Amino acid sequence: MIAKKAVKGRHNHQHGRSPFWLNGVGQPRAPMEERALAIFQPDILVENQYQSTYRRRFHLEPERVLMLAVLQDAVVCFQDNVTATCKRKRLMHLDAEEWIVNDDRNYPFSFENVCEALGYDPAYMRQGLMRWKEAALSGRGKKETRKLLVG
Repeated sequence: MIAKKAVKGRHNHQHGRSPFWLNGVGQPRAPMEERALAIFQPDILVENQYQSTYRRRFHLEPERVLMLAVLQDAVVCFQDNVTATCKRKRLMHLDAEEWIVNDDRNYPFSFENVCEALGYDPAYMRQGLMRWKEAALSGRGKKETRKLLVG
């Protein structure tokens, strides 16, 4: 029975009609003029949808943007230079670490104030960074030991 339908479909196709499995595919649903004019129809957007394309994903006041940049820079200096041998880079790590471990809240851009303004728990962040440092230094010791054993 399937063979008959296929043969029948091929027969119909030869006379300018599509086979039965292609019925409705590729056939225009609207007159050519309507389809051509559809290109020029305005997109209907709510103002919020339009404005959201120009906004940041999350909104922070300029002060918080600065605080986030300060925190990010400190974490990058702390992590990137933890095993540095260069005096300048080592000093960058130590300065960042001193800022992170200092729990003084007397100045606006202290670690405590920056974390709280951004919604982070300063103690949790501090503990995480110190655990990261311990793991990085213990990993470094293992690498140096391997080098001595191999070399």
